[in-house]
Amino acid sequence: MSTIHEVAARANVSIKTVSRVINGESGVAEPTRQRVLTAIHELDYVPNLSAQRLKRGRSELLALVLPRVESPYAIKLFADILAQARKHQYSVLVFEHCLDQPRQHKAIERGVRNHRVDGVIIAPPGGDNPDLVNFLRAVQIPYVVISPNRLQDHACSIQITEYLGACEATRYLISLGHRRIAHITCLQSERFGRERLAGYLDTLSENGLPAPATLVSEGDNSVESGYRAANVLLSQPEPPTAIFAGNDEMAVGAILAAYQLGIHIPDNLSVIGFDDSAISLQIFPHLTTVVQPIGEIARASVECLLEAIEDPNAYEDHRLIPTHLELRNSCAIPKDRRPGRP
Repeated sequence: MSTIHEVAARANVSIKTVSRVINGESGVAEPTRQRVLTAIHELDYVPNLSAQRLKRGRSELLALVLPRVESPYAIKLFADILAQARKHQYSVLVFEHCLDQPRQHKAIERGVRNHRVDGVIIAPPGGDNPDLVNFLRAVQIPYVVISPNRLQDHACSIQITEYLGACEATRYLISLGHRRIAHITCLQSERFGRERLAGYLDTLSENGLPAPATLVSEGDNSVESGYRAANVLLSQPEPPTAIFAGNDEMAVGAILAAYQLGIHIPDNLSVIGFDDSAISLQIFPHLTTVVQPIGEIARASVECLLEAIEDPNAYEDHRLIPTHLELRNSCAIPKDRRPGRP
């Protein structure tokens, strides 16, 4: 691989002149500029972009901290953040983080330091780790937290209407005629899980419907937990006619459990998810779900972070992004309320 010294020697100029040509600076005579460009081409020289960026005081690198990097949510969020970052000539490093694994936290610290990232986006639940947040504050690296359990001073956060999304999903099932509506919760240690449960419970109460404990089963956000919870719910003497799952993965688990029990979707059971992840269109029937607009979350996260990088005074910014219900094929009027039934 050729070096800048070889380019300078070939063009018979100084290294500083080569650097000025590469960076597009003025003050270089056109014949000299062409000579340098010819030498670069002949020697197939590739400039050290990382060194140039650091010299300008920026690495043009963002870091994204994700839990369960293999989850549909994480995959979609990374793809959309990467697309947004590229629009601003930034690259993205990805780190996996679990609250109960301190080694991962140390790896993030090393990566952030070694790569000199300009800013960090933290997906839930990483933003609620005080060690991670305190580290970023100590080294004065701007960060954005997605769906934190609580708003933080002097930080940026992106949230969605978790509660209202759950209300809309539950209200839709009620409008179809369902009266025994179950809920598979997300992790209750997370704010979004608690808000989705609260939206479900409040909407049932507002419509005069009971919400016995037997209709609420806790999941852990995975397909497997949705499968286990649905098996319990659907094996009751009076099973629910509809299930609102706290996320799409658990909704898919519920659909798999229903089919194994001989319960057809949506003729015998309606199912709604939350997130609108890729898996919602990979299951049959296609899943009715509350759309968490990940593309908008990604755009807002990158936008907030770049504003904080440019101007520390713009650092505190809390944005709320609305959800909406996407109707597909996994819900129907319950059998006992269909036309022609006594």
